[in-house]
Amino acid sequence: MKTHYDFVFLTNTPSFYKLNLCRELAKRHSLLLVLLGYGSEAVNQVPEREPFDVVFLHEGDLHRRNPFLVFFRLLKLMRRIRAGRVLFSGWFVPEFNAYAFLSPRRKNALICESSVLDSTLNGIKGVAKRGIIRRMSAALPSGIPHRKLFEHIGFRGSIHPTGGVGLIRYSPREFPKATRRPLRYLFIGRLIAVKNVPALAREFQRNGKPLTIVGSGPLESDIRCLNAPNITLTGFVPNEQLPEIFHRHDIFILPSLYEPWGLVVEEALYHGLPVIASHHVGCARDLIDAGNTGEIFNPSEPATLTRAMLSLERKYEHYRNRVLTIPWEQRKQRQIQAYQELLSPR
Repeated sequence: MKTHYDFVFLTNTPSFYKLNLCRELAKRHSLLLVLLGYGSEAVNQVPEREPFDVVFLHEGDLHRRNPFLVFFRLLKLMRRIRAGRVLFSGWFVPEFNAYAFLSPRRKNALICESSVLDSTLNGIKGVAKRGIIRRMSAALPSGIPHRKLFEHIGFRGSIHPTGGVGLIRYSPREFPKATRRPLRYLFIGRLIAVKNVPALAREFQRNGKPLTIVGSGPLESDIRCLNAPNITLTGFVPNEQLPEIFHRHDIFILPSLYEPWGLVVEEALYHGLPVIASHHVGCARDLIDAGNTGEIFNPSEPATLTRAMLSLERKYEHYRNRVLTIPWEQRKQRQIQAYQELLSPR
């Protein structure tokens, strides 16, 4: 382990998209990734032979950690090293929040996936969030509604929009030469209430269009009880097998009632699928160009989903062609540059 790092990245779990981002940053800068442990919040990947240093503050399930012991380990670690920038991934980890008040403000930067769509600044929690934000000299909001959160509270530090929450896997892509009919719809995600999948399944039970639901969760049995022959449930699928599933489908739908960002939208677009997303999806305003790369609908008004589907089906070739022009390398470099700006002389 080094004694000085350009970036010390404090986050909860080794999510694959965070590891991909760290690998890119490590090509140019020294980086230490500090993790709480493993959890089910995202698809975890075991760090192996990484081009950066990794420290786990707790071995195993992060929900079983001793927060006092974790905080002690964090303090001990940070006393041994010097950091150009300390990156705090959100404000949901008490140990990291406490450390923000000990770390020099000029070094602190907040990576923010929360937005004006889903984050309240009222009450006791709001006071706590404002206090943590005031300890930051820079903010890295994921997208447009995320930046508005900082503008709304009058944040006085520098703001560096990233355009993402990490880097997806840029795996080989395949695109059908001709449009398939009927068009095949796809959902990928956990089968929990905020994903709004039962409502989506009922809509497809009504319209009879082909829908594949990839994922598992407590609502799986409710969806299976619909007995709709046009709806296929695959259960959980490992992340490395998702490209093949994307290639077998034509339109991706994310109907969430709460979605801070929505990395799966990026993955769907990368693999050539136009996207229909709820207006609660944090990345919708950044990634979905209505009438071109997809459509945005209001989940409380089912008619808006119907209109979105009809629009895509009528002009599917137009939507798909526009999706295929998205400059992915430019998007990746934009995200990396946002972090590099933090090291510029202030």
